[in-house]
Amino acid sequence: MSTAGWNQETKARLHEKINANVSDVGSLIRQVLRVSKSGELLGQAAKNFSFQEAAIENSYQTVHRMGLATSHLQFQQEAIEKNMELMGTVQEQLRSLQH
Repeated sequence: MSTAGWNQETKARLHEKINANVSDVGSLIRQVLRVSKSGELLGQAAKNFSFQEAAIENSYQTVHRMGLATSHLQFQQEAIEKNMELMGTVQEQLRSLQH
């Protein structure tokens, strides 16, 4: 093999290696960008999850307070019903006193 032919062959192989390396670097950069975006999406998902967790806790507290309010209203209703029953008795006693 002549020196000129060997130089041409070496240059061609070197050119192929450079092209392959550039292509590999491009693939690596695309992969890094994808992973970077995945991290951002994962971070956003975690942030949204924490907001939802806080909303669920707030809803739980609200439902608990509504349960307490319902209990108080039931006690008040029972007291009003008892007072209404007594009111009838008191009215009867007043009528009997007036006659």
